[in-house]
Amino acid sequence: MSRRALISLFSLMGALSLTAQQPAAAPATRLRQMEAIYQKELSSRHIPLLGKYLVELQRQAASATDKAAYQAEISRIQQIISSGGVVDLIAAQQAQSNAMPMPPPTPEIVPVERRQALIVLSPALASKIVPFPAPNTTTAVLAEAEWRIEAIAAGTYDVLVQYACPDMTGDVPLSVEFNGQTVEKALEGDRATKDAQTFRIFRLGSLTLTGDHRGETLRFAAGDKNSPKLILKSILITKPRPAN
Repeated sequence: MSRRALISLFSLMGALSLTAQQPAAAPATRLRQMEAIYQKELSSRHIPLLGKYLVELQRQAASATDKAAYQAEISRIQQIISSGGVVDLIAAQQAQSNAMPMPPPTPEIVPVERRQALIVLSPALASKIVPFPAPNTTTAVLAEAEWRIEAIAAGTYDVLVQYACPDMTGDVPLSVEFNGQTVEKALEGDRATKDAQTFRIFRLGSLTLTGDHRGETLRFAAGDKNSPKLILKSILITKPRPAN
């Protein structure tokens, strides 16, 4: 375990120990505080790892002959990420051991738009990309790219770009086209990254879909086609964060 992880663990244990020593005046409040600390620590570690796993699943699915198993796992990981990146380990263990769990509450009917809460589009999954990247790369310097969106439900989605761009000499115009809508915004020069291995997230804008869509093409453009500068790691299509 890394030194940083040990420090975080000891800090969490210390917080829990101090909480346990307080008088039993408001146990419910303290339990909520403990749970919030626990969830925050797990989410900050799990979501980046799950995101990498999701990109790899999508890359493997693109060349697989039988895509059903990959799609099922992709949907499962997307749902975990959208719910905060935390897995109920007790429920998972019971499912694997075929144990008889306690009678569950009435299952929640999850809307389609929540199940489709996150789509990750990486260069390896693009149906068209200019200029064409080296094989087996997870990132690409590009000016244009297209992806086929297998399914996306009606709703409003944020479009985020995960990029590196160390050689910016000015603003880089970015745009996404999908279902007759165009989202455009300039990546300003002060958002350059220190090198090609440092990636940042840029919110390009939002799409509002009035109906469900299957098999449609999403197009992305970045700057000058003859002199591309943006290094793309992924485009994220996700439900907007609720207002605090």
